[in-house]
Amino acid sequence: MIATETFKPLVLAQAKARKVEPKLIVVKHPIGGLNADELRERIEAATKGLSEATTR
Repeated sequence: MIATETFKPLVLAQAKARKVEPKLIVVKHPIGGLNADELRERIEAATKGLSEATTR
């Protein structure tokens, strides 16, 4: 799951309530309303997180 840092506590609380361990990639908030360069930064961070998660 990809979530912004603002929503990380909510994701973790929901996962705990459902007794699951989320595979979580966290990026800076916000996602909406960004210009192309800002969005590219979020995409690169998510891609890096995904790459790291799959090589463990």
